[in-house]
Amino acid sequence: MSDAAGRTIASLQDMKIHEELRRRAESLAQAQEEEVVADAKGLLLFRLGEEWYAFPIQGVREIYNDYTVTRIPRVPDFILGVVNVRGEIVSVTDLGTMIRVPSRTQRAIGDELPSAIIIGNEHCVTAVVVDEIGDIAEVPNSDIEPALSTLDRAQAEFVAGSVYLDGRLIGIVNLDKVLEPIGDNV
Repeated sequence: MSDAAGRTIASLQDMKIHEELRRRAESLAQAQEEEVVADAKGLLLFRLGEEWYAFPIQGVREIYNDYTVTRIPRVPDFILGVVNVRGEIVSVTDLGTMIRVPSRTQRAIGDELPSAIIIGNEHCVTAVVVDEIGDIAEVPNSDIEPALSTLDRAQAEFVAGSVYLDGRLIGIVNLDKVLEPIGDNV
């Protein structure tokens, strides 16, 4: 084998090795990006009074505007009534009253209500009335901390964790607790 042929073969082998290394690097980079996305939680931010909270986005069905609440008797004070959402009867929950956080949602009959966040799990659906709906944020799971121990017991059971976003402490609401059937906690 001539010297030129040997260099050509070596050059081709180097190119193959270089191409294989580039392909592996791209594959690892894509796997790392997928891992980062999988290691994050989507949150819908909202305000109750002066405090900010969030629902995990996988439990949020939609934002509902322009609705009329039909009052129903003999229900807890945090149930404002029911609404018809495209043929489905959905309870309307005043989250501020439920978790004992002063908010503007504590309204008299006939007051105009703000937008509601319709949340649900496999057992229950409700429209949650809040003071203000904020943004959707992607938060790394590593940034989520346990709920603050300074919360009173009534609030602590409704808060699954907390996270700092843009200098604000955000309480992450425990969807399953909010959606727990009323008869289970009366």
